[in-house]
Amino acid sequence: MRHTESNLRTLLDQRSHDAAGRVSLPRLDEIVRRGRRTRLTRRALGAAAALTAATAAVLLTVPAQPERAVVAAQTPASAGVETPPRLPERYAVVLGAEKFSLSLIASRHFDTTGVVRTMTFTPTSVFTGFKVVCADPQAWVVVSTLTKSGERSGTSGRCGNGGGGHHDRRSAPSGWLKGPQTVQVWVFPPDAPVVRVAEELGHCRRLTEDGTCDERMASAMLPRKDVLERLFTEVGERPGAWAIGAYDRPSSAGRGESMP
Repeated sequence: MRHTESNLRTLLDQRSHDAAGRVSLPRLDEIVRRGRRTRLTRRALGAAAALTAATAAVLLTVPAQPERAVVAAQTPASAGVETPPRLPERYAVVLGAEKFSLSLIASRHFDTTGVVRTMTFTPTSVFTGFKVVCADPQAWVVVSTLTKSGERSGTSGRCGNGGGGHHDRRSAPSGWLKGPQTVQVWVFPPDAPVVRVAEELGHCRRLTEDGTCDERMASAMLPRKDVLERLFTEVGERPGAWAIGAYDRPSSAGRGESMP
């Protein structure tokens, strides 16, 4: 049964006086104020409890963040790893007064130096070109392909100086367009003892009158089999990113592409 505030006031007023009419209990207004404060306090406590319960419910329903989000926010541990080099999409060729470009038709990427690597591809013309790019442009490079006589021959030097070559109508091997072909590539680190090895094997003496062996002379001797074998023995396989690409013209784009 509920009572209004006026009922409570009347009841308290009747009971707050003694037989002589004196006030023997606390004042009615003070009791009413205390009652109101109590009700407000209880309401505030109830609201706080409800808010706490709602917050707890939200926290319980939020899924835990996956560990990969934390990992993504961290600094990559591989910041010091060499970035794999990117091959250009085109290869410029100049043959006397004739200038044109070749398109990338095949490629391979490697992450170590010091050992021979191969790439097999199918030529589309007699103007096939090759390009090597290295994470360190000072790396030594040898590119070996078949010659018109059927023997292997190559270009060599520092990777940043070109690292490749190309065929033309007169230098393309016989049967070049009859099926897949293979190019061999050696890449050695920049500090490989190319000059010393070429000098010790006696290959520079034939190129200069005084027998001086400098980097240019040693580079010309780098494709020799004995030089490559000695370098591999001394240097071995080391980390180092590089890539080889084969470039060519469409089979219908070049002139004089019939083979003997």
